[in-house]
Amino acid sequence: MKPGCVWLYCALVMNLWIEKTLEDVFASSSHLRILASGEENIRLALRHYISEEKRKLETLQSLYEEVKTAYASEFGEVEIRSVFENPLNAYRLIKRFTTTWKEVWKFASDFAAFRDFESALGTLHDFIPNDDDIEGSKLSLLRLQMTYDLSIKDLLEGQVAGRQSLPLSQREAFETALVGLDIGKPDAALEWLEKARSHDVPPLVSSAETLGAMATAYAMKGDYLKAADSIREVITLDPNNPDHLRRILPLLTDKRPKPDSERERVQSTYRSLCRQGAFDTNSSYWAQDSEHLSCYLQRSKLTPFLRFKVEPIISGSPGVRLIHDFLNDKESLRLKSSSVHLISRAKVGTTLESYVSNMRVGKIAWLDDQSPDPLILRISRRISDVTGLNTTHPTGEKLQTSNYGMGGHYEPHYDHDHNRYNYRKDKMPPDIASNGDRIATFMIYLNDVEAGGATVFPRLNLWTRPVKNAAIFWYNYKQSGDMDPNSLHAGCPVLLGEKWVANKWIREYGQEFHRRCGLTQDDS
Repeated sequence: MKPGCVWLYCALVMNLWIEKTLEDVFASSSHLRILASGEENIRLALRHYISEEKRKLETLQSLYEEVKTAYASEFGEVEIRSVFENPLNAYRLIKRFTTTWKEVWKFASDFAAFRDFESALGTLHDFIPNDDDIEGSKLSLLRLQMTYDLSIKDLLEGQVAGRQSLPLSQREAFETALVGLDIGKPDAALEWLEKARSHDVPPLVSSAETLGAMATAYAMKGDYLKAADSIREVITLDPNNPDHLRRILPLLTDKRPKPDSERERVQSTYRSLCRQGAFDTNSSYWAQDSEHLSCYLQRSKLTPFLRFKVEPIISGSPGVRLIHDFLNDKESLRLKSSSVHLISRAKVGTTLESYVSNMRVGKIAWLDDQSPDPLILRISRRISDVTGLNTTHPTGEKLQTSNYGMGGHYEPHYDHDHNRYNYRKDKMPPDIASNGDRIATFMIYLNDVEAGGATVFPRLNLWTRPVKNAAIFWYNYKQSGDMDPNSLHAGCPVLLGEKWVANKWIREYGQEFHRRCGLTQDDS
């Protein structure tokens, strides 16, 4: 091939990264599954290239061996699930696509020989991660460590909740610590930096770099004496580099607001409940004030001979109930299959203004009752049957399916709009103006989660573990018409595996004869 053609070819194939159309690959385990499956095809195509061309290119060979090791020594036999369901392996999968495979393209000089390789990568065009994905995966790794109080030493050795993978390098630990600084978590950053200092021999991160980052962390904490000590060490080690001082000086006059004590309390309870829900496999739920209410069979009003196995977890406000075996295996699988090609990054906010936020990391799809698949309408009617509420559109919203992958989570939030009574009449979101607010939530678990992913209610000291085909139901409004502060809830980060749920939100207009208003302000 002529040199000019080589450059043109390389420019064209690099568009796989430059023109990636699918955002936030790391946020969905279903997209990571496609990426992991495709990576194995790429490895085989690369092996074919090496064997046919018979060139002893050490760089290409080492890159091939790196991925081969990930799919062989790391897991024994090739097991795709082991790649995307383990957070350390998922992190490396994304990292290889943002670094390793780019390096391979630099050595592409023969169009014919690389045709199979090009084809293998071309099939993943919409799923190739970018720099945002690698940053998101680092943040997910940090979030998992902080939420579940994971041992950094174990993570550096490749251990995640009893699962073994390749160890993290000192450089990877250092980069995770920098993410901690970026999100204002200096304590977490210091823990990572201190554990990583003596991790690799020879070190992959210079002492000056590590001490500079530690100085930043100390300054963020307000411990200026330790920050100054670290800076003095940095200057001794690297006297000609002014970057470290530039990074520290603005922090010395930083007037950060004091943390919100109520938010910190909620966050602390949230993390504690997440840890309990992740590692207690003996129960499907736990509540501090559980009254040990009896499970009962509830008759169906619409379907003859159908019974619902209902287990009240907490009576009163907001009346959380667990419904066992709400779906069967085939129905759960069908919902996931219907959603996998429709999902996109979840947003937070209102219908007037929504945006991507690290508060919620996952992907969602919307399934309409009027879709060609009759299952969607059947589920909507079944929800009405068990709750006694009107779920017909628009009183009942479309069914939302959500997929949470590596560290996927949803921080404490309300499903209702807590600003409802603060809107001017002409500024109220149209969904609330037309149909009222979300008075109730019905959540269905579509799969079991190996570790993590519990649903928690911080103000109730309650967690429920995802159990395939089960559902939970609660009210967001009291019968008095007041918003229920106890309905604050969250989805814990997925530690191992993936999480699929389906949500049906039920609005207040159209419920006049299904859930009557209370007679006093205290009615719950």
